[in-house]
Amino acid sequence: MRKHVIFFAMSVFISVFLAVLISGCGKARSGSAMLNKIALVNINGEISDTTHIMELLNEYNDMSTVKAIVLRVNSPGGGVAASQEVYSLVKKIRKEGKKVVVSMSDVAASGAYYISSAADKIYANPGTITGSIGVIINFMNAEKLLGKVGVNFTTIKSGKYKDTGSFSRPVNADDKLLMGDMIKDVLNQFVDDVISVRCDRLAAAFGIKEKSDLKRARLVKEYMLANIADGRIFTGRRAKELGLVDETGNIDDAILGAADMIGVKGRPMVISERKKQGFGPWLDSKIADLSPQSSSMVMQYKMK
Repeated sequence: MRKHVIFFAMSVFISVFLAVLISGCGKARSGSAMLNKIALVNINGEISDTTHIMELLNEYNDMSTVKAIVLRVNSPGGGVAASQEVYSLVKKIRKEGKKVVVSMSDVAASGAYYISSAADKIYANPGTITGSIGVIINFMNAEKLLGKVGVNFTTIKSGKYKDTGSFSRPVNADDKLLMGDMIKDVLNQFVDDVISVRCDRLAAAFGIKEKSDLKRARLVKEYMLANIADGRIFTGRRAKELGLVDETGNIDDAILGAADMIGVKGRPMVISERKKQGFGPWLDSKIADLSPQSSSMVMQYKMK
């Protein structure tokens, strides 16, 4: 009988101890960390089909416990419209109350910088390659090769520009003028969007002290077009000096910075998408790598 009583008493003690421990942990987690989570979204490789990134961003934006989103960017750039889609969504998320912080990895250039510029704060490693603010379009001309193998093309078109960019003929002067105007338009959109969210920081870096918002934005744009938005690349350290990024630091610094923005002290709770494991996802990724790239217009980073 005595053994049963001792066993019962020990069981009660252990149960109470575990309940107190779990309760304490629950209280710790139910505080600012549990109610103020940070979501981590990875943007890797060429920016083309952004459907999944948009879905993730919208999902985290709808979660009331997620107060900040950290974008881990490692990309040379990509499609114009694809970059603009994510840029616009980041601005929307910020407008609706969440903080967005960018952590640049090895490369965050061109379209990847376009996306990054929309964030509340940008962190880059000192050696990160960024910038490359510009637009490029490439056409392949295989006319001579086709002639050697005896292949001829007959083109019937509704207007003189309908076959612009065709690989079966050289690009002519009219084509170059048309595409040049289009690229200038897209470049202006790029620069205007960057200025719309970073004007004050860029003006301070450029030494522009104009008080009028409109005049200051115009002066910043003139400086950018002349000195920055010509496709050149910068290290993270130089980009900070130019006002293109805000801090030099790694992903850990970016997460802690986001935590500070939302009032979380210490290590925050970070959530992210769980990666699929197994042969199937691996095979899918390899097949995707083998898919041919289209000759569409892209904002891309190139280092020669």
